[in-house]
Amino acid sequence: MLIAILERDPDDAALALLMAGRSQADEVLAVGSREQLLDLLREGEAAAVVADAALLGGAAGVTGLRQESDVPLVVLDGTGEGLPRLMEAGADHVLAKPFPPGDLRATVQATLRRQRVERVGRGRTLAVGPLTVEPAGRSARIEGRRAFLSPREADLLEYLALNAGTTLSPRQIIEGAWGGDPEATPAAVTMCVHRLRRKLERDPRRPVVLRTRRNIGYVLLPAPPAGTRGRPAPGGG
Repeated sequence: MLIAILERDPDDAALALLMAGRSQADEVLAVGSREQLLDLLREGEAAAVVADAALLGGAAGVTGLRQESDVPLVVLDGTGEGLPRLMEAGADHVLAKPFPPGDLRATVQATLRRQRVERVGRGRTLAVGPLTVEPAGRSARIEGRRAFLSPREADLLEYLALNAGTTLSPRQIIEGAWGGDPEATPAAVTMCVHRLRRKLERDPRRPVVLRTRRNIGYVLLPAPPAGTRGRPAPGGG
């Protein structure tokens, strides 16, 4: 298993710890540029990528990488660009620099475990009214339209679909959908819900599937009858 690293100093103590902790079946390969990394991904060689946000090109670089590969991606952020933008662009995990050395190895291992689970469950779909969610494919279909989701969006939508009809608080969502990520906040949940609405709802300002229960949280519901489409229900949008 090959882990590709794009970092200014691949011999940094945290990266050295990652190398020292790998199994004999693993390899760690340092690449010198974003272009070399993309070439490696096109060849299908890497099982995971650890990349410095600045060298990757920030959120735009993450988006470009996602156009080439769905390889597990851990971004090391020393730019201040922040977790929400990098996650929205397609990073699986973001570690803000500086971080405890053990966090990198644990994060890479968790990302690889998640990929293995997704592969086992690939093909599973969740249906809620007109909405079909495909978690492993990070996509959803509704009324003939297909939406591609960031990892954060896919996790949130899957969790809402598994609990369809139940109103979930932001804290429940952070714990259940995002594994209690300490960097996730209620504001991040709100931002992610807004992005999902732009992708799923015909009119994101008047949602009929992904609803808000004011002062409580969010709930995924089947769409109402055609005659009521777009009318906000009591309690908020």
